[in-house]
Amino acid sequence: MTLVSQSATLLQLLGRLHPEALDGIRPHLPVLGPTRHVHLAAHGGGQAGLNPQPLPPGATELRLAVAGTVNAVANAAITARLSGGDPGGILTEVGDDWCPTPPDRRLPWPRHWPLPWPPGEPFPIDPGYATPAVQAQAALAFQAYASGIADEELGAAFGELAERLCEAALGNAG
Repeated sequence: MTLVSQSATLLQLLGRLHPEALDGIRPHLPVLGPTRHVHLAAHGGGQAGLNPQPLPPGATELRLAVAGTVNAVANAAITARLSGGDPGGILTEVGDDWCPTPPDRRLPWPRHWPLPWPPGEPFPIDPGYATPAVQAQAALAFQAYASGIADEELGAAFGELAERLCEAALGNAG
């Protein structure tokens, strides 16, 4: 069992007690927008207490953008596989974009998918702070696809991308 696979398993187990822990790594679930809390509060849904160290501005939007992009990339790879194309090429290209060599001072993002912020505007989170978090979330989400798909070849391709993203996240976290 690989590091990403082990981590995903541990997070799945954690999710049994804290389902919100799975929000960023369950790509097959619908991505809820930042106004979800308004709907929950209006319908009697409870809210967790504030974290004494709140997330930086834009973190929620970035988390949702990563989840949506992973889902879109996975769907593109699955569609390529079903239509006789090369899903590995798509996943390799996304890996190249999300794990640039050498690391870039900008937040890495797959170039064929919309940026999580308006083009030309500065991003509200320091890329050095956000990059490993984006890579880690994407790694765990792609590992969820790798572990949950019956197509072994496609699952292996998702797993390879997950490993690459995990290594990049750990390397950039330092």
